Amino acid sequence: MDQVSMLDLATVSAVVAALVTVIGNAFDVEKKYRALLALGIAGILWFIPREWGEQVLMALIIGLMASGVYSQVKPRDNQNELMRMQIREEARLEQEEEQKRLRKEEERRRNQDNPPTQRNDTPY
Repeated sequence: MDQVSMLDLATVSAVVAALVTVIGNAFDVEKKYRALLALGIAGILWFIPREWGEQVLMALIIGLMASGVYSQVKPRDNQNELMRMQIREEARLEQEEEQKRLRKEEERRRNQDNPPTQRNDTPY
């Protein structure tokens, strides 16, 4: 058996990940089954005879790069992050409103305790 380099493993791993993305999206494979799909694809690619393996791998890489999938990063689910940011903003606004209310109430209380003194020394 020939020695397998880390570069070979990284290349095959990237191709498997890209293929799982393409096949999973094309056939609406549930996310919980995509790991099994990855194992199946990896097994097929690993057990292809060496003579064919390099050509198959190169063809897959060329096809994936041409489709743009090979270079894509995993898309983020921004829905939850956006919701968390909205909740934080609402909480911050509520907190500011509460602080304003407390300041007004404190100012009103101070004014009740210390009414302004009227001076009678005006000439009018």
